[in-house]
Amino acid sequence: MQRTRFRKFLNSMLLIINPIISDSWSKRSLILLSLLSGFYFTNSLISFLLDKSVNTIVLAASLLIIMEVTIRSTLLIKFSKLKIIVNAINNFRIGSTYALILEAFKLGS
Repeated sequence: MQRTRFRKFLNSMLLIINPIISDSWSKRSLILLSLLSGFYFTNSLISFLLDKSVNTIVLAASLLIIMEVTIRSTLLIKFSKLKIIVNAINNFRIGSTYALILEAFKLGS
């Protein structure tokens, strides 16, 4: 087969999609559950604290600082045996960030 640009594009897409499809179901389900639980936890926490008289700017800043600390801690420490746990923590953080941004858009700020 010829090495056209389209074939190079398909090969690069295959390299991206293949690890997602070829992983075990337990790894994929754990990653998806951590993503959804991060979204749910942050969304319920923000909804609960918005009813109270809490400064929302301080709340958002503290959540972002906690997320940044988790990113830095996973980058500094090399977890070779606990890679799935690091991925789960990272997906929890991604779901949490998404919930925080979605709440900011809903509030219009």
